[in-house]
Amino acid sequence: MYQFFFKGIKHASPLIFIFLSLHLSAQNFSVIDSLRDAVRAANGSGKFDPLYNLSYELLDVDNKQALSYAIETFRVALEAGDSLNIVKAGRLRGLAQRKAGDLDGSVQTYQMVLPIASRNGFNDEEKKNLNGLAIVYTFKAEYDLALKVHFQSLAIREAQGLKNEISISLNNIGLVYFKLKNFDNALKYYFRALETKKSAGDSTFLESLYVNIGLCYNQLADYSKARTFINDGLKICKDHCSGKILVEAEAGLGFSYLTEFRSKKWKKDDQDSVELLADAERHLMASYKTATEIDDSQFRLENLLNLGRVFLNRKNYNVSRDYLFQAESLAKETMYNQILIDVYKELSVSYGENSDFEKASYYQKRYIDLKDSVYSEQLIKNIAEVQTQYAERENIATIAANEQIIKQQRDLNIAVVVIAMLAGLLILVLQRSNRTIKRVNAQLSEAKEVIEEQNKQLEGKNKYLDREVEAKTIDLERANQSLKQVNDELDNFIYKTSHDIRGPLASLKGMCNVALMDVQDPVALDYLRKLDSTAERLNTILTRLLIINQINNSKLSITRIDFEGVVRDVLLLEKKKGLPQKLNITQRIESHNTIQSDKELIRIILENLIDNAIKFYNDSDRVDSFVQIHIDPLEAGHVRIRVLDNGIGISESNPGKLFRMFFRASERSETGGIGLYIVKTATAKLGGRVGLRTTPEGYTEFYVDFPPTPPSPEDGPDKPSIY
Repeated sequence: MYQFFFKGIKHASPLIFIFLSLHLSAQNFSVIDSLRDAVRAANGSGKFDPLYNLSYELLDVDNKQALSYAIETFRVALEAGDSLNIVKAGRLRGLAQRKAGDLDGSVQTYQMVLPIASRNGFNDEEKKNLNGLAIVYTFKAEYDLALKVHFQSLAIREAQGLKNEISISLNNIGLVYFKLKNFDNALKYYFRALETKKSAGDSTFLESLYVNIGLCYNQLADYSKARTFINDGLKICKDHCSGKILVEAEAGLGFSYLTEFRSKKWKKDDQDSVELLADAERHLMASYKTATEIDDSQFRLENLLNLGRVFLNRKNYNVSRDYLFQAESLAKETMYNQILIDVYKELSVSYGENSDFEKASYYQKRYIDLKDSVYSEQLIKNIAEVQTQYAERENIATIAANEQIIKQQRDLNIAVVVIAMLAGLLILVLQRSNRTIKRVNAQLSEAKEVIEEQNKQLEGKNKYLDREVEAKTIDLERANQSLKQVNDELDNFIYKTSHDIRGPLASLKGMCNVALMDVQDPVALDYLRKLDSTAERLNTILTRLLIINQINNSKLSITRIDFEGVVRDVLLLEKKKGLPQKLNITQRIESHNTIQSDKELIRIILENLIDNAIKFYNDSDRVDSFVQIHIDPLEAGHVRIRVLDNGIGISESNPGKLFRMFFRASERSETGGIGLYIVKTATAKLGGRVGLRTTPEGYTEFYVDFPPTPPSPEDGPDKPSIY
C-alpha cells in the first residue's frame, strides 16, 4: 500500500510506500458484508481474524468505520494476551488512526507495540511498524524522527536481504529528503529504489515511484521531464490505475503546470500562461474530485491549496481565499502542518496584493511562527546526527581496526584544532564587544557632561534669558535627542551582539557534541564537557540579555491574567529542567485575583522568582526544603505575588544591589546575576514594585505588587521601585 501527501512550501507531495503484509485490492462490498456477518457470529478471541480483515477492507472506503473496528480488534488481542496479534492489531490501529487524521494517537499506538515486537523478535512486524511510525512523523513534519525510524526499518530489511522491501524503505527515505527540499538526495534514493526494483524483477508500486521522480523534477524546474515520468507512471497501470494513483498523478500534473507558470514572467493575457493555468486547474479539479470520492483528506488539502494558488495567479482573490480557507480549516483538524504553512503564506500574499496589509501581516506572522517551529535548529541538528550515524553504518564492515584507530586519532586532532580556533574566535569577539561597550559608555559620559555644562551656562545667563532661551532650548533638545539615540544604539548593539555571539556559541557546542561522540581520550572528554558546559552557561546569559532587550522594546499586550495557568506553566517548565528530590513546592492563589496586564511579562517575573527560589534551596539533609507561592489581592484592585523559601538565604541589608545587572549573591548563580534584574525591569514596565525581606521565621521572601492595569504609554514607564 502506498500513500501520497503534501511536500511543504512551494512543493507538491511525493508518494510514499507503506509496506504491509496484506495487499490492498479493490474494495468489494460483498466481502465487507460477509466479514460483518462473520464478526457477529464469532465469540471471544475468535473475533480477531474477521475483525482484522473487516477493518483492513474498510481502509480508504470508510476510514472512520475502519478505525472503530481496528480499536475493537486491538481490544480483543489485548484480552487474549497474544503478543503477535497485539502487534498486528496495533499496526492496523495506527494505520487507521493516521488515515482518520489522528496523527498523535497513531504515534502513541505505534510506540506502544514496537517494544513488544522488538522484545519478542517479531522482525517482520517490527519493520512494518517502524515504517508506519516514520510515515506519521513525516505527516507531522518531524523529519528528524522520520529519517531516524526509516533507517532503522531499512537496517532490518537489508539484514533480511529482501530487495523489494529495501526499495520501499529507499523510496520513503527519498520522500523525507524531498520534504526537506534536498531534491538531489531525494532523487538519489528514488533512483536507488528504482534500480533495486528492476534488479529484483519487482513491478509493484512502480507507477508510484515514477510519479515521485516526476515530482522531484518539478522542483528542479525540469517540467518536461517531470510530466514525462508522471505520464510514464500512468502508462504502467494503464486502464487499471487505482483511484489513489489517479489522484496522485493528476495532482502532480496540475502542480507541474502551476509551478511552470509561476517560474516565468508572463505578459498580461499571454495565451501560453492562460493555457498553463487552465491545464493546472483541470488536473487539480480532477484530483480533488477523486480525492473527495475516496475520502483522502491529504489530497483534498493539497488540491484546495493549489487551486487557491491558481486563482491567486489569476487575481481572483475571493475565489482563491475560499479555497485557502477550506484548506486552513481542514489542515487544522488533521494537523498537517506543512500544508498549513503554505496556506498561511498564500493568504498573506493574497491580502498583500489586495492592499489589506493588516491581514497580510497577520497571516505572514502565522506563517513565520509555524515554519520556525517545523524547521527548527534542533531538527537540523538531529537530521545531521541521523545522517552521520547511518552513513557510517554502511562502511563499518569494510574498515579495518588499524584504520579505525588512525581515523579516530585524526578526528581528535581536527577537533582539538577546530575547538582551539573557535575558542580564540570567541575570545576575540568578546574582547571587541567589551571595547565597543566601553567606547559607547565613554560617549554617553561625554554627552552627559555636555548637557551639565549647558545647564550651568543657562543658569549664569538669566539676564539674557528672554533673548537666548529659544536657542538654548533648541540646543538642549538636540543634546537630549543625541542621548536618546545613543541609548537606542546601545540597546540595538546589545541585541545584535548577543545574536552574533550565539552563532559562534552554537558552532562551538556543535563541535563539542561531535567531538564527544568521536573522542575516546578521558582527559580530552573532560575538557570537552567543561567547554560545552561553559558555552551553555554563556548562551543562557546571552538569552537573558535578549529577554531584557525584549522587555525594554516590546509593546504591552494587555489581557486578563490567569495566575493559576501562568504558575502551572512555570512549574511544568521547572519540572522539565529537573527539580531537587527533597524540595516541596506549594501554591496558594486567591480565585478573585483579577488584573489586566501583559501575560508574557507576568510569566517572566514568576519564572525568574520561582527559578531563583529553587536554585538556592537548602540541600542539607536536616532541613525540609520548600518553596511557597502566594498570590493575594490588595486594596484598590492591586495584587501581590510572594515567593518564599527556606534556602541558603540572602542578606537584605542592601536589597537594591540584588536587582542590579550582573550582581551575584551566591556562587550557585548560573545566569551571571541577570535574573533579578529581569524581574525588576519587567515589574517596572508593568508599573509594579518589587521587594525582598526576611520573615520572622528566617525565610527569604521576594514579593511583587501589580496595579490593576499598567500605566499608559503616554505616562511613561514607572521608575524601578525596590523596597
